[in-house]
Amino acid sequence: MSPSGLVHPALPRAEPVCEADPVFKPYVTAAVFTITVVPSLLQLAVPGLEAAWMRDPAAIAAGEWWRPVTALLVQDGGVFGTLANLAFLAVLGYVAERALGPRRWLTLYAAGAVAGESAGYLLHQPGAGNSVALCGLAAGLALLAGDRPARSLGAFYAVVSGVWLLAGLGTWGVVAMVVLTAAGFQLVVHRERLPQWLPVAVPVAAALVLAALGDLHGYALLAGIIVGWILKEAWPSTFRRTNPA
Repeated sequence: MSPSGLVHPALPRAEPVCEADPVFKPYVTAAVFTITVVPSLLQLAVPGLEAAWMRDPAAIAAGEWWRPVTALLVQDGGVFGTLANLAFLAVLGYVAERALGPRRWLTLYAAGAVAGESAGYLLHQPGAGNSVALCGLAAGLALLAGDRPARSLGAFYAVVSGVWLLAGLGTWGVVAMVVLTAAGFQLVVHRERLPQWLPVAVPVAAALVLAALGDLHGYALLAGIIVGWILKEAWPSTFRRTNPA
């Protein structure tokens, strides 16, 4: 309104800009975390729980069809692996739900879970953990998110998902695992200096390498990439920025 009290129609009213949504509540992340954290921690105190719930191809073939689902709720990486998976579920889940919304979150998480568990059954690889589901979510986040911090976090998890292979190579394998994890974290730390295409290229490269090695995380990453691309084509330009890049 001008000093004379007249409204200038040529000057549109500015909409308030809010970089951070103060009312955002990650209900899906909280629900999945709660469902996962209870049995994951309980298995540390209850002998036999992991074995009863893990993905066991022979048991599945014998009729225990629920195991691909329950395998996502217990972890086979010991105390450290359990805490790491739960921490990534909380952080990656929060960022992804804020960037992509709850429906896309669930779609990508389910895509990684289905691909990883199916590959585990077909390749006769027993195991447990929600990391395959997180791979689907991370790959989709790297592809779809509207800001660099979210994309770089998705790419970082794609790197982390493969470093566990090095742990079985002894001391030097552990050293290489730490070095590769630190290198992957540079995707987050130096995200402003990196080309825009890199957060997408990293999950693609990780998926191809891990799948070629027969690692289930590779198939889960591929599922996240494919489903993420489908979501991007179906709903273009609907992914919001969550932070100033």
